[in-house]
Amino acid sequence: MFMMTLRLASANLVARVWCVLALILMCIALVGAKAGPQASTVENIGRGMTTSVAVDGAGNLHVVYLSQSGKVWYAYRPHNSEKWFNIEVVESTHSVQNIFPRVAVDSGDRPHICVATGDLKYVTLVDGKWVTQVVDPGSGTLSYHCSIAIAADGTPHLSWYHEYLPDGRQFTHLRHAHMEDGVWIVRSVDGGVAGKWNSMALDAKGYPHISYSQIAYGGALRYASWDGKEWNVSNVEASRGTSGVAGFDNSLALGGDGSEHISYFDEKSLKYANRDKGKWTTESISTISPGYNHYAGSTTVLLDKRGAPHIVYSDIGEVRHAFRRSGKWQTETIVSGGIQQYAGVDAVMGADDTLYVTYPDPQDGYVKLATIKVAEADADSEQASGPHK
Repeated sequence: MFMMTLRLASANLVARVWCVLALILMCIALVGAKAGPQASTVENIGRGMTTSVAVDGAGNLHVVYLSQSGKVWYAYRPHNSEKWFNIEVVESTHSVQNIFPRVAVDSGDRPHICVATGDLKYVTLVDGKWVTQVVDPGSGTLSYHCSIAIAADGTPHLSWYHEYLPDGRQFTHLRHAHMEDGVWIVRSVDGGVAGKWNSMALDAKGYPHISYSQIAYGGALRYASWDGKEWNVSNVEASRGTSGVAGFDNSLALGGDGSEHISYFDEKSLKYANRDKGKWTTESISTISPGYNHYAGSTTVLLDKRGAPHIVYSDIGEVRHAFRRSGKWQTETIVSGGIQQYAGVDAVMGADDTLYVTYPDPQDGYVKLATIKVAEADADSEQASGPHK
C-alpha cells in the first residue's frame, strides 16, 4: 500500500511538473510572437543582388536592382496590386562589385535613378521614355555609393564618391550636384577619403543634407548641410583611433521639424545619432555578427507618422527592424533563414506606417519585398525630434 501511494504521489508530481513546463513554454511562445513583426507578406520581384525602394504619394512602389549579369532593372507595382512590371534601364554596369543603384520619386510620382559604375549615370522618364545622362563626364572614376533626392520643384540632387582623377591619381572626395536649367552644377563637399558611404536628404527649402563616412582620419561619421552659399561640415562621431571606426552603411532622414536622424554601423554594432540644439547624441542599439561585410551591408533609418525612428538593417542570416518601445530600443527579425549575409537591403515607410523592405534572398537569388504594418505599440510615445532621455 505504501509503495502504491508513493507511486501515485510521484505520478501526480510529474504531471504537475509537465503542466508547469507546458505553461512556461506557452508563455515563451506568446512573448516570442509579440516580438515579431505584426503582419508580413513576402513576394518576388525579380532576380538580383542589391536593391533600392521608394514609395510615391499614391502608394505605388518603385524598386531598382542590380542583376547578376550587371544590368540595372526598374520594377513598378501599382498601389493595391500584386503585379510587378519590370524593365531594364541600364544595359551593363561592366561589373557587379560595389555597385548600388538608388531610386527616388518626385511629386509627380516619376522615378529617378542614380548608379555609379565608374561613370555616374542619372536615369529618369521623359515623355514616357527612359533617358540616361552621365553626370560630370570626364572627371575620373566615380564609384561605390551614390544618393539621389528630388526637391519639391522637381530639381534632382545627387551625391557620390569621386574615387580617381582622369590621370589615375586618387581624389576620394564626396561630391554633390544639382541641376539648374538643364546643367549639372557640381561641387566638392569634403576631401580626405570622404563619402564612400553617403546618404542624402533635402530640407523644406530644398537644400541638401548628407551623412557620410570619413576614413582619412581614422574613420568618422560626418554630416554636411548646404545653407545656400556653402557646405557646413561637422563630426557626428569622431574617430576613436585604431580602437574604433564609425560611419559604415549610414542612412539619413530629416524630420518634419528639421531634426536629423542617422543610422550607421561602427565595426561591431548598429548605432543611431540624433542632433538636438546643435549637439549630436549617439546610441548603440545592437551588435552585428562576426565577419559582417560592411561593403555589402546596409542600414535605413525611417520616421513614422509620429516622428519616431525605425531602422531596417541587414545581418548574416537575418534582416532586422529596430524601433523604440517604452523608451528603449528593441529589435525584431523581419526575414531569416539564410546562412549568408543579406546584402543590399533597403526599406521605405508608407504614409499609413506600412514598412516596405526589399532584399535579395541569398537562398534563391530573388529580390523580394516584405510588407509589415508597424503597430502603434512600436512607435515611441514621444516625438523623436531630440535625443532620447
